[in-house]
Amino acid sequence: MIKSKTNAFCLMVRWRVSLIQKQSTSPLGELLLINIHQCLAGCLSTRRASVRHVVAGSVMVCLFLASATIALSCPFCSALAPTMSDDLRAATAAVITRCESVDADELGFRVGQLRVTVVMKGDPKLKKTLIEKVLLADAARDEQFWLVGYGESPVEWTAPMRLSAEAVAYLSDLKTVPESGVKRLEYFLPFLAHQDETIAADAYNEFALASLEDIAELKDKLDRQWSIEQLTDATVPVYRRRLCWTFLSFCGTQDDRRLFDQAIEIKQKDASFDPGMDAAISCLLSLGGEAALKRIERDYFDNNDADYLDTFAAISAIRVHGTELNLISQDRLAESLRHLLRRPKLADLVIPDLARWKDWTVIDRVAELFAEADDESRFVKPTVVLYLKACPLPAAAKTLQRLRRIDPEAVRQAEASMLFNQGVATAPVPPPKDMGTSGQGQSQRGSEKKGQEQ
Repeated sequence: MIKSKTNAFCLMVRWRVSLIQKQSTSPLGELLLINIHQCLAGCLSTRRASVRHVVAGSVMVCLFLASATIALSCPFCSALAPTMSDDLRAATAAVITRCESVDADELGFRVGQLRVTVVMKGDPKLKKTLIEKVLLADAARDEQFWLVGYGESPVEWTAPMRLSAEAVAYLSDLKTVPESGVKRLEYFLPFLAHQDETIAADAYNEFALASLEDIAELKDKLDRQWSIEQLTDATVPVYRRRLCWTFLSFCGTQDDRRLFDQAIEIKQKDASFDPGMDAAISCLLSLGGEAALKRIERDYFDNNDADYLDTFAAISAIRVHGTELNLISQDRLAESLRHLLRRPKLADLVIPDLARWKDWTVIDRVAELFAEADDESRFVKPTVVLYLKACPLPAAAKTLQRLRRIDPEAVRQAEASMLFNQGVATAPVPPPKDMGTSGQGQSQRGSEKKGQEQ
């Protein structure tokens, strides 16, 4: 019985993997595919199927289908994977290999026979050894691959990454790059436009992990025209478009504000086009200042028909301006966020920011939101409690006591959450799950809020 269920599970996973092989060539995908293979091999190599292997296989499939991104430093750019430099630093071994042959194993996976030609890190004796690894796609003889390994005796190798001759040269030069700072970013800047996607993606990941402060110091070296071209090109992935909006924030001109309208027009005509709204709005604010902020208030905060994802993007952009960019005063940005206190179903998104920025001018308004909250605006209650707990004014303590009589359980739960969330009120406000990907759907909460407001 267990074996038959395990085989059925394996067949299901093979079917899902076949779809993955047709649709994805990402390094993250390859890594998870290898882990799936190892889980399945563990299931079939024993007479008694291991529940642990089945569960592990299920987890890996879910992880892959979720396509989670890794790390976040630039607030608008998510790294697609660890950089090659990170791999080199963390691994116990790193090698360049050449494919000798590819065969199918009993599960139908392609297994490459990879001969080590260059040892970039690790035991020199690895050179000329043969490594067998599952490949996401077929490979030609003499095609080159990059492998990093962890541990010793034996080394556990991660998924092979296909390399062009240019990528091999790029890898070889990584050890000469400054460890951090502006000089490091300056080195990777030209590679963002490289024709080899492996190289361009690695350069992008370097910038995604960089601070806005370091990116800003490169403003005189940023290619404004190239950045503009990326913004309205529908074939450019949204993660790269976000980075180019960030670049344009530092190297753009007043005339470049028109690009925001152009991106919106494309989005209206093509529902699959994602402008990268949070980064786009941030750029508009950087170039347009106070006038642009008034437009955002009108279009996204005071407009009940505005798309929830766009409103959330505007909040995120203002949040970055208030915490990192400092181009518009924090007081003026807080004034902008206060517009959303007129919309009970969205108020909880900004109350933590007002507390973080020590805007204590809205004690009475947040108390009203708490007292009037219903099932549709229930999200606001914990943020109100945390706001009042963070506020040092005597009026806040008195107001909290009044709210405690209205809904003692809501206050108790919010105070209990502060055991894990001490200090300034920062009740977590998760982004819609589609933020940073397609921009098509909405989170459960986003859909709920939009439906309620209409």
